[in-house]
Amino acid sequence: MSRVTKLLFTAVIAAAVLVSGCTKPPVQEMDNARAAMKAAQEGGAEMCAGTEYLAAKQKLEAAEAKVAEAEKGGDKSELYKQAKAELIEATADFEKVKLVAADRAKVNEQAKAELAAAKNNLAANAEDGAKYSATYQAAKAKLDEAQGLIDKCEGEKALAVLKSVSADNDTIQKEIAEGKAASVKAEAKGSTVATPVAGSVEDIMKYKVVKGDNLWNISKAKYLNPFMWPLIYWANKEQIKDPDLIFPGQVFKIRKDVDADKAKAVDYSKHRGPWSLFDGK
Repeated sequence: MSRVTKLLFTAVIAAAVLVSGCTKPPVQEMDNARAAMKAAQEGGAEMCAGTEYLAAKQKLEAAEAKVAEAEKGGDKSELYKQAKAELIEATADFEKVKLVAADRAKVNEQAKAELAAAKNNLAANAEDGAKYSATYQAAKAKLDEAQGLIDKCEGEKALAVLKSVSADNDTIQKEIAEGKAASVKAEAKGSTVATPVAGSVEDIMKYKVVKGDNLWNISKAKYLNPFMWPLIYWANKEQIKDPDLIFPGQVFKIRKDVDADKAKAVDYSKHRGPWSLFDGK
């Protein structure tokens, strides 16, 4: 056999091997990609790395479609070649996706723990917070937002929201303290409401009796003259059986326009004469 003949024979054999290799379906690569996808699924990739998982899955599906096309009579050499490359990429992508999902799941667990702690902190101020603090209501809404993010495995975003809730705690405490102080102050002074009452449009206020009150002091506070207390007594006889015996929680009508009866009230106060409890005067 001549040297030229040997070279031609070798070239033919090499071409045959090459063609044979190109027409072989990428079975092993397909198995590897599917196994990698399953491992990623089991690692929570569909929830914690959904976008990346979907991209890798699309590569696997594209490779499967090329293999199917080749088996139906397409250009096996080219289609199998393309499918093999896509399957190798998909396998690598699924492996990366599994790692990404694991990292995000870890952060998500941290966010769950911090959410539980934040809920406990807020619950400790639930009653006062709902009553006195606008920030408390906003913080509750943020906890709901954080829970929604955790449910989607977006732990980093949830942690950012929870950090904001933590910063709100000082504001909540301050608002509660201020609200309580204002409430105590209002109770100490009584609640004066300049609202109309039947029969007297704008001429009557209301006053809520607090512990330690008496008509003398109320008159002094409202009329700047304690001797005008009979005006309050006369306006509220349905509640006051004895001028020296009033009770916390009673709501008295306080007349504003009293000029016509001022002198009469002062005279009554100064010349009331002997009396006893429940004397009916």
